[in-house]
Amino acid sequence: MSWDDLEVNEDQAREAQSAIRERQAELAKAYSRCFASDDGMKVLEDMTKRFLLENDTSLSAQNINYESAYHNGEAGVMRYIVHQIQQAEKL
Repeated sequence: MSWDDLEVNEDQAREAQSAIRERQAELAKAYSRCFASDDGMKVLEDMTKRFLLENDTSLSAQNINYESAYHNGEAGVMRYIVHQIQQAEKL
């Protein structure tokens, strides 16, 4: 392997990273467009209320660890959606 080979690979890596960033930006914009409509805002508001704000695990649950992890997964999806919308706003 020569130094020239490394430079070519570095250029290819930059191009690949650029393509990935472009795809991520387009996806974030798609999330933003999806939830920007009146219906999208209503759905996002309901999902936020249901899966983030009112997403408590009862202390009397049969398997509190399972239920807590399940609710955390639901909240994680909501955090991802909100993050994508926020990323689109920065672009």
